[in-house]
Amino acid sequence: MSSDLSRKAQKEAQSASDTRGVTGRWLVETAALVLLAFVIAMGVRAFIVEPYRIPTESMLPTIEANDHILIYRLGTHLGSAPSQEDVVVFYDPTNIFPNLVKRVIATEGQVVDFTPEGKVLINGVAIDEPYLVTPSSTFPLQPESNLHAAIEYPFVVPDGYIFVLGDNRERSSDSRAFGPVPISEVKGVAFFTYWPLGNFATLE
Repeated sequence: MSSDLSRKAQKEAQSASDTRGVTGRWLVETAALVLLAFVIAMGVRAFIVEPYRIPTESMLPTIEANDHILIYRLGTHLGSAPSQEDVVVFYDPTNIFPNLVKRVIATEGQVVDFTPEGKVLINGVAIDEPYLVTPSSTFPLQPESNLHAAIEYPFVVPDGYIFVLGDNRERSSDSRAFGPVPISEVKGVAFFTYWPLGNFATLE
């Protein structure tokens, strides 16, 4: 009888030990998966997608002040230059804000000019700009903070630079004021507005 009780106690102890072992392994595996998911998420944020809040109204009506957007970092951080009409986030040359968001109007080697009526000319051809505040005209601006001498037009965008303008031309400090932006200063290309929910949409 005592022998049977002893074997039963041993089985129960073994079963409890096995259960603790399974539970321990499950906890370790779960923790490892959570850690892996966190590392992947941080990697995605660091190298592919990153959120930004827009501080000004310079990109109306495309992006409103305080909109939260996502940028695609992979292209610029692997050496791929932004394309014409891309909306990009870059370091603010005037140091008023940490970052600015503007639209690429011209890329390296292209010639920027304006007509007396306020149309933008790229390589001598007036471009179609359906994203502008209507009505909106584009004229040269004086340089800000003495960063550069006044830009003379026609202006040839240097190699390694882009020329950017805000969609809200009358309320935008952009390349007309601080000059072309080095591609190396571009953080990424904006592709989505995710907050507030009423502005939830892809960017064009």
